[in-house]
Amino acid sequence: MEEEFLSLIKNVKSKKTEAKQKEKKSIWLIFTIGEKCFAIPAENVKEILRDATVFPLPFVPPYVNGVLNRYGDPYVVIDPAVLEGKEAQHSFLFVVLNDESHTCLRITDVKDFYTSTEKEIVYFSEEDVTEFYDGTIKFSGQEVLVMNVKAIIEKVGKEIEAA
Repeated sequence: MEEEFLSLIKNVKSKKTEAKQKEKKSIWLIFTIGEKCFAIPAENVKEILRDATVFPLPFVPPYVNGVLNRYGDPYVVIDPAVLEGKEAQHSFLFVVLNDESHTCLRITDVKDFYTSTEKEIVYFSEEDVTEFYDGTIKFSGQEVLVMNVKAIIEKVGKEIEAA
């Protein structure tokens, strides 16, 4: 009888362990733009630059600050605050995105790399979807907006082509 109970307990523990291992985890870069926190998937981050010189460009939308030189390649600098209609940032901290677009986001500060489970991500419903955000995650007791980097890059690309 005792062996049956021990066997049941072991089965329950192993099933819980398997469930935890199967639960998908995501790593996020948590950063601020002004006073507000945002998140992007860590796999979208190539590197974080500090104190890079931004060279202005003529005839671009106001949220495109210009380009910076990263190892001889030009990278477009986007200020997400201006993209949302807020005041421009004056920080010298940039998130270089990990894609072919050669794009950087100007940010105010890096908070953390945070690991979350799929359950912790709250995606917006179809009615609530905004142009640049997919949902929220909880970080340090506050709701952090999950930024849709692909949508931002597409918008910038379309507007620069139209100019």
